[in-house]
Amino acid sequence: MIIICAVSRRIFLLAGVFFVLVAAVGWSFARSSPGKSATKAGPAPAATVRPPAPVELTRGWRWLPDPHNLGVAEDWGQGGGADLPWQLVELPNDFNAGGPAAASATPVAWYEVEFTGPPITDGRGWDVAFESVRRNARVWLNGREIGSNADPYAPFSLPASSLMPGRRNVLVVRVDNIKGPAALPEDWWNWGGIMGPVTLVPVGRLKLSELAVMPALGCGFRCGELVVQGRLSSRGRGRLPAQIVVTVSSPHGGSWTARHGVAPVAPGAAVGVNFRVPVRRPVALWSPARPDLYRVQVDAVAGGRVEQTETLHVGMRRIEVRGGILYLNGRRVWLHGASIHEDVQDRGAALSDGDINTIVSELRVAGANITRAHYLLSPRLLDALDQAGIMVWSQPPVDHADAQLRSSAGRARAMALLRSTLIGARNHASVVIDSVGNELTPNPDRTPGTRAYLTRAIALARELNPGVPVALDTFCYPGYPAQRIYSKLDVLGISHYFGWYTGPAGHSVTDLSSLEPFLLQAHARYPKVALAISEFGAEALFEGQASIKGTYGFQSQYLEQTYRVLDRLPFMNGAIYWTLREFAVAPGWTGGVTLPPGLSPDGIHHKGLIAYDGTVKPAFTVAQRLFEQAPAFAR
Repeated sequence: MIIICAVSRRIFLLAGVFFVLVAAVGWSFARSSPGKSATKAGPAPAATVRPPAPVELTRGWRWLPDPHNLGVAEDWGQGGGADLPWQLVELPNDFNAGGPAAASATPVAWYEVEFTGPPITDGRGWDVAFESVRRNARVWLNGREIGSNADPYAPFSLPASSLMPGRRNVLVVRVDNIKGPAALPEDWWNWGGIMGPVTLVPVGRLKLSELAVMPALGCGFRCGELVVQGRLSSRGRGRLPAQIVVTVSSPHGGSWTARHGVAPVAPGAAVGVNFRVPVRRPVALWSPARPDLYRVQVDAVAGGRVEQTETLHVGMRRIEVRGGILYLNGRRVWLHGASIHEDVQDRGAALSDGDINTIVSELRVAGANITRAHYLLSPRLLDALDQAGIMVWSQPPVDHADAQLRSSAGRARAMALLRSTLIGARNHASVVIDSVGNELTPNPDRTPGTRAYLTRAIALARELNPGVPVALDTFCYPGYPAQRIYSKLDVLGISHYFGWYTGPAGHSVTDLSSLEPFLLQAHARYPKVALAISEFGAEALFEGQASIKGTYGFQSQYLEQTYRVLDRLPFMNGAIYWTLREFAVAPGWTGGVTLPPGLSPDGIHHKGLIAYDGTVKPAFTVAQRLFEQAPAFAR
């Protein structure tokens, strides 16, 4: 059910250099030997004028709480709060990092930084780029509001239109974590703050947005192409003849360059970009065993000047479903791993580079080949997972959202979150599953709003990331009829809590022995859809007998019992434990366990294999052993 792009090319030997010409898309290809510059294709000269380097705004940030939400009325964005007691902070910064234990923390805070404005030359300007702000941001530069953002997880940029070159500039950001009426439900703590780096990014007369460089393999995985897509817009005064120049560096050494001509772009207009660049043989494949990455530099060029440059690291891999089985690069892949949240004790979602290294290290030590999250992970974390060879089951924060999906506005919000998630994830080799939602109604065929969302969402995922299987994560409740919409999926993720929760009336999940019949029925209903347990787990926070829910023994036993079932079902494709590390949820959370005397809810989700403070639980060792070896039928 995967669309596989075939590779078609003609190779001509000219003076010892290979040229591939594809007239249909109007690009020419030239490759070079290591250490030599690429042969230029066509009459266009190589661009020699490049944009200036980005400017990282890393130091000197100040923070000011706004518990009574007075800042806008008092013009703090225009300097009205200059005499107030701002405090120095470092980015990333989470203003409610105490989590549920500090639930009374302010929902509104302000950040500001001073910097010397970089030069502005003819036809060039600057954007302010944010990795992530949760949840809502309004931004002022030198007293002028330059824009806002309401997506808590996706990167965004705003034009630095009021920048003053060579002079003192003041950037002010109002951040709140207030969930408005348009917000979808979330089963994790509502962090607030600037969660990643802030950077001044140069922009030229041409701007390439929504850039994607995706792999397409052929010839029995011996050859391939890079599919380059995006939108090219013009900021120039006149019509600009444009080129997209792609320079590819192999992980095995050597580089080559391709040029794609674009018809002149009118001022204020935008055109779609869609072309292919062949990859030099032999193709270096990305996999958990060998996560090779190609360095791909994409330049937007006009009149011999580079207007914009972007650098990506792309993995050549193909993930597909055949007969209900997942294959990576033609070999069956067995998914084993644990989900994650961007949540660290005392820092919340404001992950440092060290925190990211710790998360990846813990996954590797556990033996995981895949992880999963309920929202778009940060670019820094996805980059690290690419490099580590740990796959990602990605999904938008469309979670338990059936009530919101009843309205067209709610569906539009969900589609926007899905779109930003797909665009943010599709350049990462580690992202091998695109789920469109989590634990929506188990009867979507008879739930019009949810059915309408899923129909559009599946189509959008295939359009924006055609080489990755489309999934949906579903409840494990038995007793519901087969769903026609599920047959349109490539992968069905099952949230398995048989033997832990009770389930709704008439759809009991109290007995773990019901898991196997449920999976057998799902396979009979959807034989061409790959089935995997995308979520399962048990709270563990005290010592006791393995028969008692909430004990470390019960958690270890639950892992063992679940894998015992999977070992008997050759149509299954693995399981992802929920979660690697504990995370903050909400005051009063118990997670399905009755706490013994002396213990009270602390707002932490305790199903993790590692406690919130970093203590490793006994089940971690069990998971290591289970992850180490796939079932006999999957080897």
